[in-house]
Amino acid sequence: MSEYPCILIAEDELPTRNGVLKALQTWSQGKVNLHTVENGLEAFQYRRIHPVDLLITDIRMPGLNGIQLLERLKKEGLETTSILLTGYAEFEYARKAMALGAVNYILKPVEYQSLIAAVEEAFETRKLWKQSHTDSALAMPQVHNDSIRKALIFISSELSNPSLGIRDVAEHIHLNSSYVSVLFKEETGQTFSDFLTRQRLSKAKELLLGTDMRIYEIAERTGFSSSKYFVKVFREAEALTPKEYRNDRKKFQEKSGSDRDENA
Repeated sequence: MSEYPCILIAEDELPTRNGVLKALQTWSQGKVNLHTVENGLEAFQYRRIHPVDLLITDIRMPGLNGIQLLERLKKEGLETTSILLTGYAEFEYARKAMALGAVNYILKPVEYQSLIAAVEEAFETRKLWKQSHTDSALAMPQVHNDSIRKALIFISSELSNPSLGIRDVAEHIHLNSSYVSVLFKEETGQTFSDFLTRQRLSKAKELLLGTDMRIYEIAERTGFSSSKYFVKVFREAEALTPKEYRNDRKKFQEKSGSDRDENA
Protein backbone atom coordinates (compact mmCIF):
# COMPACT_ATOMS: atom_id res chain seq x y z
CA MET A 1 0.00 0.00 0.00
CA SER A 2 1.10 3.60 -0.58
CA GLU A 3 3.22 5.33 2.03
CA TYR A 4 1.38 8.59 1.36
CA PRO A 5 -1.30 9.79 3.81
CA CYS A 6 -4.96 9.45 2.87
CA ILE A 7 -7.66 12.14 2.86
CA LEU A 8 -11.27 11.00 2.54
CA ILE A 9 -13.79 13.58 1.25
CA ALA A 10 -17.47 12.94 2.02
CA GLU A 11 -19.75 15.43 0.26
CA ASP A 12 -23.09 14.86 -1.46
CA GLU A 13 -22.97 18.05 -3.55
CA LEU A 14 -20.98 17.35 -6.72
CA PRO A 15 -19.65 20.91 -7.29
CA THR A 16 -18.35 21.16 -3.73
CA ARG A 17 -16.95 17.63 -3.80
CA ASN A 18 -15.08 18.28 -7.03
CA GLY A 19 -13.95 21.70 -5.85
CA VAL A 20 -12.42 20.32 -2.66
CA LEU A 21 -10.84 17.44 -4.56
CA LYS A 22 -9.23 19.71 -7.17
CA ALA A 23 -7.97 22.11 -4.51
CA LEU A 24 -6.32 19.28 -2.60
CA GLN A 25 -4.88 17.78 -5.78
CA THR A 26 -3.20 21.10 -6.53
CA TRP A 27 -1.97 21.49 -2.97
CA SER A 28 -0.72 17.92 -2.46
CA GLN A 29 1.06 17.58 -5.84
CA GLY A 30 0.43 13.83 -5.84
CA LYS A 31 1.84 13.23 -2.35
CA VAL A 32 -1.51 12.55 -0.70
CA ASN A 33 -4.00 9.81 -1.58
CA LEU A 34 -7.38 11.45 -2.15
CA HIS A 35 -10.65 9.50 -2.14
CA THR A 36 -14.19 10.84 -2.51
CA VAL A 37 -17.58 9.43 -1.47
CA GLU A 38 -21.07 10.85 -1.85
CA ASN A 39 -22.51 10.35 1.64
CA GLY A 40 -21.82 9.46 5.24
CA LEU A 41 -22.66 5.78 4.88
CA GLU A 42 -20.13 5.34 2.07
CA ALA A 43 -17.56 7.19 4.18
CA PHE A 44 -18.21 4.89 7.14
CA GLN A 45 -17.91 1.76 5.01
CA TYR A 46 -14.68 3.02 3.42
CA ARG A 47 -13.15 3.89 6.82
CA ARG A 48 -13.93 0.44 8.20
CA ILE A 49 -11.67 -1.09 5.57
CA HIS A 50 -9.04 1.55 4.81
CA PRO A 51 -6.73 3.66 6.97
CA VAL A 52 -7.69 7.34 6.72
CA ASP A 53 -5.46 10.15 8.02
CA LEU A 54 -7.97 12.95 7.57
CA LEU A 55 -11.73 13.00 6.95
CA ILE A 56 -13.30 16.07 5.34
CA THR A 57 -17.05 15.72 5.59
CA ASP A 58 -20.15 17.79 5.00
CA ILE A 59 -22.46 18.04 7.99
CA ARG A 60 -25.68 17.97 5.98
CA MET A 61 -25.89 14.75 3.96
CA PRO A 62 -28.76 12.34 3.27
CA GLY A 63 -28.89 9.05 5.13
CA LEU A 64 -25.99 9.55 7.51
CA ASN A 65 -24.99 13.15 8.21
CA GLY A 66 -21.54 14.32 9.26
CA ILE A 67 -22.25 14.33 12.99
CA GLN A 68 -23.82 10.85 12.83
CA LEU A 69 -20.81 9.66 10.84
CA LEU A 70 -18.38 10.88 13.52
CA GLU A 71 -20.56 9.34 16.24
CA ARG A 72 -20.61 5.97 14.48
CA LEU A 73 -16.86 6.02 13.87
CA LYS A 74 -16.27 6.79 17.54
CA LYS A 75 -18.59 3.99 18.62
CA GLU A 76 -16.63 1.55 16.44
CA GLY A 77 -13.29 2.74 17.84
CA LEU A 78 -12.42 4.33 14.48
CA GLU A 79 -12.15 7.95 15.54
CA THR A 80 -10.57 9.90 12.70
CA THR A 81 -9.13 13.40 12.57
CA SER A 82 -11.79 15.39 10.73
CA ILE A 83 -12.75 18.75 9.26
CA LEU A 84 -16.43 19.65 8.93
CA LEU A 85 -17.92 21.49 5.94
CA THR A 86 -21.29 23.17 6.31
CA GLY A 87 -23.47 25.94 5.01
CA TYR A 88 -25.05 26.25 8.44
CA ALA A 89 -23.21 28.67 10.72
CA GLU A 90 -24.53 27.18 13.94
CA PHE A 91 -22.29 26.92 16.97
CA GLU A 92 -23.98 23.77 18.28
CA TYR A 93 -22.81 21.84 15.22
CA ALA A 94 -19.27 23.04 15.69
CA ARG A 95 -19.21 22.25 19.39
CA LYS A 96 -20.58 18.76 18.92
CA ALA A 97 -18.18 18.10 16.04
CA MET A 98 -15.18 19.18 18.12
CA ALA A 99 -16.28 16.85 20.91
CA LEU A 100 -16.23 14.00 18.39
CA GLY A 101 -12.71 14.69 17.19
CA ALA A 102 -13.12 17.36 14.52
CA VAL A 103 -10.19 19.78 14.43
CA ASN A 104 -11.80 22.48 12.31
CA TYR A 105 -15.09 23.76 10.93
CA ILE A 106 -15.39 25.49 7.54
CA LEU A 107 -18.40 27.31 6.14
CA LYS A 108 -19.54 26.91 2.55
CA PRO A 109 -18.81 28.10 -0.03
CA VAL A 110 -15.37 26.74 0.76
CA GLU A 111 -12.51 29.16 0.12
CA TYR A 112 -9.27 27.65 -1.17
CA GLN A 113 -7.00 29.32 1.38
CA SER A 114 -9.27 28.43 4.31
CA LEU A 115 -9.40 24.79 3.19
CA ILE A 116 -5.65 24.43 2.72
CA ALA A 117 -4.89 26.18 6.01
CA ALA A 118 -7.29 23.84 7.83
CA VAL A 119 -5.81 20.74 6.18
CA GLU A 120 -2.22 21.78 6.93
CA GLU A 121 -3.17 22.48 10.54
CA ALA A 122 -4.88 19.10 10.81
CA PHE A 123 -1.83 17.29 9.48
CA GLU A 124 0.41 19.17 11.90
CA THR A 125 -1.95 18.38 14.77
CA ARG A 126 -1.88 14.64 14.10
CA LYS A 127 1.85 14.37 13.33
CA LEU A 128 2.86 13.14 16.79
CA TRP A 129 -0.26 10.99 17.02
CA LYS A 130 0.68 9.25 13.80
CA GLN A 131 4.23 8.52 15.01
CA SER A 132 2.86 6.46 17.86
CA HIS A 133 -0.05 4.96 15.93
CA THR A 134 1.44 3.99 12.59
CA ASP A 135 0.73 0.32 13.07
CA SER A 136 -2.73 0.71 14.57
CA ALA A 137 -4.80 1.29 11.44
CA LEU A 138 -6.80 -1.55 9.98
CA ALA A 139 -4.83 -1.93 6.76
CA MET A 140 -6.53 -4.28 4.29
CA PRO A 141 -4.81 -5.53 1.13
CA GLN A 142 -5.69 -4.25 -2.31
CA VAL A 143 -7.60 -7.05 -4.03
CA HIS A 144 -8.94 -7.42 -7.56
CA ASN A 145 -11.54 -10.14 -7.11
CA ASP A 146 -15.02 -8.79 -6.32
CA SER A 147 -15.95 -11.82 -4.23
CA ILE A 148 -12.87 -11.45 -2.01
CA ARG A 149 -13.48 -7.72 -1.75
CA LYS A 150 -16.96 -8.51 -0.43
CA ALA A 151 -15.39 -11.08 1.88
CA LEU A 152 -13.06 -8.45 3.37
CA ILE A 153 -15.97 -6.12 4.05
CA PHE A 154 -17.90 -8.96 5.68
CA ILE A 155 -14.90 -9.93 7.83
CA SER A 156 -14.50 -6.33 8.95
CA SER A 157 -18.15 -6.18 9.99
CA GLU A 158 -17.95 -9.53 11.83
CA LEU A 159 -14.64 -9.14 13.72
CA SER A 160 -16.43 -9.25 17.07
CA ASN A 161 -17.84 -12.72 16.28
CA PRO A 162 -15.46 -15.23 17.96
CA SER A 163 -16.83 -18.12 15.88
CA LEU A 164 -16.29 -16.43 12.51
CA GLY A 165 -14.81 -18.96 10.08
CA ILE A 166 -14.08 -19.47 6.41
CA ARG A 167 -17.43 -21.25 5.99
CA ASP A 168 -19.30 -18.17 7.20
CA VAL A 169 -17.41 -16.03 4.70
CA ALA A 170 -17.99 -18.52 1.88
CA GLU A 171 -21.69 -18.66 2.65
CA HIS A 172 -21.91 -14.89 2.65
CA ILE A 173 -20.36 -14.58 -0.82
CA HIS A 174 -22.11 -17.73 -2.11
CA LEU A 175 -19.02 -19.78 -2.93
CA ASN A 176 -17.55 -23.12 -1.86
CA SER A 177 -15.42 -22.78 1.27
CA SER A 178 -12.48 -24.75 -0.16
CA TYR A 179 -12.43 -22.53 -3.23
CA VAL A 180 -12.67 -19.40 -1.09
CA SER A 181 -9.74 -20.57 1.01
CA VAL A 182 -7.51 -20.92 -2.06
CA LEU A 183 -8.76 -17.70 -3.67
CA PHE A 184 -8.34 -15.78 -0.43
CA LYS A 185 -4.67 -16.80 -0.19
CA GLU A 186 -4.07 -15.88 -3.84
CA GLU A 187 -5.65 -12.43 -3.47
CA THR A 188 -4.35 -11.39 -0.05
CA GLY A 189 -1.14 -13.38 0.25
CA GLN A 190 -2.34 -14.69 3.62
CA THR A 191 -4.36 -17.62 4.87
CA PHE A 192 -7.81 -16.73 6.15
CA SER A 193 -6.80 -17.59 9.71
CA ASP A 194 -3.66 -15.43 9.65
CA PHE A 195 -5.51 -12.56 8.03
CA LEU A 196 -8.32 -12.70 10.59
CA THR A 197 -5.88 -12.71 13.51
CA ARG A 198 -3.95 -9.75 12.10
CA GLN A 199 -7.12 -7.77 11.56
CA ARG A 200 -8.27 -8.48 15.09
CA LEU A 201 -4.91 -7.37 16.46
CA SER A 202 -4.97 -4.20 14.34
CA LYS A 203 -8.46 -3.39 15.57
CA ALA A 204 -7.36 -4.11 19.14
CA LYS A 205 -4.47 -1.66 18.79
CA GLU A 206 -6.86 1.05 17.60
CA LEU A 207 -9.05 0.48 20.63
CA LEU A 208 -6.09 0.33 23.02
CA LEU A 209 -4.76 3.67 21.82
CA GLY A 210 -7.96 5.45 20.89
CA THR A 211 -10.28 4.50 23.75
CA ASP A 212 -10.26 3.81 27.49
CA MET A 213 -11.94 0.44 27.05
CA ARG A 214 -10.84 -2.30 29.44
CA ILE A 215 -8.77 -5.21 28.15
CA TYR A 216 -11.63 -7.70 28.42
CA GLU A 217 -13.93 -5.30 26.56
CA ILE A 218 -11.42 -4.99 23.74
CA ALA A 219 -11.07 -8.76 23.63
CA GLU A 220 -14.84 -9.07 23.24
CA ARG A 221 -15.05 -6.29 20.63
CA THR A 222 -12.33 -7.89 18.50
CA GLY A 223 -13.65 -11.45 18.61
CA PHE A 224 -11.13 -13.17 20.89
CA SER A 225 -12.71 -16.03 22.80
CA SER A 226 -11.40 -14.74 26.14
CA SER A 227 -9.25 -11.93 27.52
CA LYS A 228 -6.63 -14.52 28.50
CA TYR A 229 -6.36 -15.78 24.92
CA PHE A 230 -6.30 -12.19 23.64
CA VAL A 231 -3.35 -11.35 25.90
CA LYS A 232 -1.54 -14.53 24.80
CA VAL A 233 -1.95 -13.81 21.07
CA PHE A 234 -1.10 -10.13 21.50
CA ARG A 235 2.07 -10.92 23.46
CA GLU A 236 3.20 -13.41 20.82
CA ALA A 237 2.74 -10.79 18.08
CA GLU A 238 4.08 -7.70 19.87
CA ALA A 239 6.32 -9.06 22.65
CA LEU A 240 4.18 -6.92 24.96
CA THR A 241 0.90 -7.43 26.76
CA PRO A 242 -1.99 -5.18 25.62
CA LYS A 243 -1.61 -3.15 28.82
CA GLU A 244 2.13 -2.69 28.29
CA TYR A 245 1.54 -1.71 24.67
CA ARG A 246 -1.00 0.94 25.68
CA ASN A 247 1.21 2.35 28.44
CA ASP A 248 4.36 2.42 26.30
CA ARG A 249 2.63 4.28 23.46
CA LYS A 250 1.06 6.80 25.82
CA LYS A 251 4.43 7.46 27.48
CA PHE A 252 5.96 8.00 24.05
CA GLN A 253 3.21 10.44 23.12
CA GLU A 254 3.55 12.35 26.40
CA LYS A 255 7.34 12.56 26.01
CA SER A 256 7.03 13.75 22.42
CA GLY A 257 4.53 16.38 23.45
CA SER A 258 6.79 17.52 26.29
CA ASP A 259 9.80 17.76 23.96
CA ARG A 260 7.76 19.81 21.50
CA ASP A 261 6.67 22.23 24.26
CA GLU A 262 10.28 22.70 25.39
CA ASN A 263 11.41 23.45 21.85
CA ALA A 264 8.52 25.80 21.09
